[in-house]
Amino acid sequence: MTTSTTEIFETPTSTSQPTATGTLATTRTPSSSPQVITTPTSQAVTASQCICNVNGTQYLPGNLVYNVTDGSGWCFTAYCKATCQVEVESNPCPSSTPPTVSPTTPEETTTTPPTTQSSPDCTSTQPPRKNGESWQLNSCTTAICQDGIVVQIPVKCKPVEPLQCENGRPPVKVYDSTGCCFTYECECVCSGWGGSHYMTFDGVYYNFQENCSYTLVKEINFKYNLTIIVDNHYCGNADSGFCPQSLIIHYKSYEVILTQQRSGETTENVVYVNSKRIYPAYRMGDIALTSTGVEVVLEIPDLKVQVSYKGSSFSINLPYSLFQSSTEGQCGTCDNSQKNDCQSPNGQIQSCSVAASQWLIPNQDCPTPPTAPSTTTTATPSTSPTPCMTVICEIMNSKVFEECHKAVSPDAFIQACRSDVCNNANSSCSSLEAYASECANKGVCIDWRKSTDGECEHTCPASKVYMPCGPAVEPTCNTRYNEKYLNNQTQMTNKTKEGCFCPSKTVLFSTYSDTCVVSCGCTGPDGNPKMPGDTWESGCQQCTCDMDSMIVQCQPITCPTPAIPICNETGYRLVNMTEGCCQKYTCECDALLCPKVMMNCQPGWEAIISTSISSCCPEYTCVPKGVCVYNNIEYQPGAEVPKGTCENCICSSTMDPSTKLNNIVCTNISCDTTCSQGFQYQAIPGQCCGKCVQTSCVVNTPDKTKHTIQVNETWSPPGDKCVKYTCEKTGGQYIPVEVKTVCPGFSPENCVPGTEKTDANGCCKTCTERSNVCEMKYTTTSIVISGCATAEPVEINSCSGNCGTSSM
Repeated sequence: MTTSTTEIFETPTSTSQPTATGTLATTRTPSSSPQVITTPTSQAVTASQCICNVNGTQYLPGNLVYNVTDGSGWCFTAYCKATCQVEVESNPCPSSTPPTVSPTTPEETTTTPPTTQSSPDCTSTQPPRKNGESWQLNSCTTAICQDGIVVQIPVKCKPVEPLQCENGRPPVKVYDSTGCCFTYECECVCSGWGGSHYMTFDGVYYNFQENCSYTLVKEINFKYNLTIIVDNHYCGNADSGFCPQSLIIHYKSYEVILTQQRSGETTENVVYVNSKRIYPAYRMGDIALTSTGVEVVLEIPDLKVQVSYKGSSFSINLPYSLFQSSTEGQCGTCDNSQKNDCQSPNGQIQSCSVAASQWLIPNQDCPTPPTAPSTTTTATPSTSPTPCMTVICEIMNSKVFEECHKAVSPDAFIQACRSDVCNNANSSCSSLEAYASECANKGVCIDWRKSTDGECEHTCPASKVYMPCGPAVEPTCNTRYNEKYLNNQTQMTNKTKEGCFCPSKTVLFSTYSDTCVVSCGCTGPDGNPKMPGDTWESGCQQCTCDMDSMIVQCQPITCPTPAIPICNETGYRLVNMTEGCCQKYTCECDALLCPKVMMNCQPGWEAIISTSISSCCPEYTCVPKGVCVYNNIEYQPGAEVPKGTCENCICSSTMDPSTKLNNIVCTNISCDTTCSQGFQYQAIPGQCCGKCVQTSCVVNTPDKTKHTIQVNETWSPPGDKCVKYTCEKTGGQYIPVEVKTVCPGFSPENCVPGTEKTDANGCCKTCTERSNVCEMKYTTTSIVISGCATAEPVEINSCSGNCGTSSM
C-alpha cells in the first residue's frame, strides 16, 4: 500500500541570516488503494513505498522539493527523505548567480537552468560526498549521492505474515538484530491468581488448589537454567488467615524468593536473593527487581523474562523465540498449541487439574488440611436458590477495562471471578487485580478500584497514597540510586504500575526507610532523613543539617574538666574511663591489689570468702564442714569410722555444739561363736571376733546324715561293711577318702551246704563249691531219619553234670 506524507508550508523568503538545516514534521497517511503516481521526474511509485505530499505535490523519497535563494547570498533546499519527512537545508550560495525555482505543481517542476553548471556532488553534507558515493546513515538506511541530492534507501525486509495466537493475545513485533525488520510472535504469559486459578502459556484456564510446592516452569533441556516454583500455603477458608503464594525463581546461581509477610494488620512484599533480604529497586549481574509496594517485578534482561508478583497473583512472561516448545510444568508448554498444555511429568496428557498435582516438588513435609467436622443436617422445604450476584465481575467487561480488551482477553478472569463470588465470599478482587496487572504489563493502565464501591480498595501506609498508574521505579533522595535505576530502565520495567507512592510535593527518602519527605535534606547515621536545622549526636560529635547547604556539619562535643578522686582504700585504684563521650576518673576495685591471705583451717573446717558492698577485698573465715573427724581424718555423714576393734562406729548428721563437728555413734560388736559340724571357733589375735576353723572331715551318708571323722580315723556306715571312709589333711584342707571293697561272685546254690562263711571285715561271702555242676551243653549235628537228612547241621541242647530233675 502506498503511504504519503502531507506537507503544507511556504518556500523561504528573504532573510537576514541563514536558517539551520532541519527536518520538517510530516503526516504519513496511507492511500485508499494501490496506485502508481507519476512524479516530476517521471519515476514510478510502487505500492510498498511512501511519498511526501507538499502543497498538493507528491514526491518520492530522495526527490528534490525545491531549491531557492533569498537573494542575500543564502540558498535553501528541501528534499523528501526515505522516512517521507521533508528535510530543509540552508547553505551559502555559490559565487555564480544562483538559479531560481518556480513554484512546484502536482504535474511537474520547472527549474530555470543556472548560468553556471552546478556540481553533481553533495557538498552540503558533512562530510561532503561525491556523486555516486554511498554511506550508511544508520543500521536501517543507506544514503547515496545522486547528482547533488542525497537519496535515502531503507533496508528491504521480508514480507510479514499474519499470526493467530491461541492464547487470545495479539501477536507482538520482534525485531531482528539490526532493529530494522520484524516478525510476529505470540506472547508466552502464564498467570495465577486467587490461590486456585491458573492460565497456561497458551491460554488454557483451569482450577487447582493444593498446598505444598509445585513446578510452574521448568526447561526441558535446561538451556538457560531457569526454573520457577510456586509454594502454596494451605489456608482453608480464605477469610480465616494469611494465605500468600510464594514464587521461587532459580536462574544460574541465583535463588530469588518473592513472598509476603504480615506484621499486625500490615502486609508487605518481601524479596530474598540468595537467602539475603533486599529492598527493590535492585540490580545484580543478570537480574533486576523493582517494587511499588503492591507489585514486585523480577526481570532477567538477557532472556527478556519478566515475573510479576502481588501475593494473591503472579504473571510469568517468557519470549517465544527463546522458550518455544522447551517448557513444562503447571504453566504448560510455550508453543502456541493448547493440545499439550496439560501434561504430567511423564508426558501423558490429562485434565489440567490432574496433571497440575503431579508437578509436586519431592521430599517435602506438606501439612495435611484439617478435616471439617461432620454435621447433621435437618431436611428443610426446598426453596429456589438465591441467585449469585456477580456484578463486580462485570466491571472487566465494562468501559473501565475497554482499552485493555484488545490487548488481553478478560474471559478467563471473568469466569474465575464469578466462581469466586459464588463459592468463596470476598475473594473476587484477586481476579480483577490479576486482569489489571496483565493490562499494565501491556502498557494499559486501568484505574479500576474506584469502580468497586470500596470492595477492592487498597490501603497504603499512612505516609503514602495509592496510585493506579505510578512509576515502576519511584525517585528517591539518593542521586546514585536514581541514576542507576531511573535512567537505565528497560522496555519491560518502564511501564506504569499500581502501588503506594509518596504524595505530591514529597519524595521518597530511600527504599529502606520507606519515608516521604518534603525536602531531601540530610541523612542521619541511622539512614533516616534529617530535616534542615535538625541537630543530633553521633560518634561523640554534635551534628547539624545545615539549612543552606543541606550538608551534615559535625563538631566534637565539648567536655568539662574531670575531677580526680583519692583512692586510699585497700584494693582500689584510679581508673580513667569514658562515660558517653567525655573522660571521667573513678576509684575501681582491682582484686590483684588485695593482699593474699592463706587460711589454714583444721580438719572438719573450711575457708569461705565473703565480700561486702563497702569493701573491695574479700574476707576469709573458717566454718564447719558438717563432717566427723577421727585421727585428723574427715568422714562424711553415714560413713563408717574405724574407731575400735569391737565397736561399729558411724558418722552421724548431728553436730556437737562444742566442737562444731558431727558426732560419731558407736555400738559394741556381738561375736557369733556357733560353728558348723567339723569346725571349731578359734580367736584371732588383734581382732574383736574369731572365726570357725575346720578340724575334721565331714561325710554325707546316703540317708542324708553327716558323720565326723578325725584325721587318720576309719569309719564304715552301719549296714555297709564294704565301704570305708578315712580323713586326710592336705595343704590345710580336710578331705574324706572313700574306699569300697569289691567281692568275687557268690552263688549259694553252687555251695556245698554248710560251707558258707564271711570274711573278717564282714563284707564278702565264700563257700566250697560242688563238683560236676549241672550245666547246659550245646551240640551241632545233622539229623538223619529214614535216610532223610537235614539240609544244614542243627544245634541240640542237653544237660550235663550233676543235675536235678528238670524238663525241657
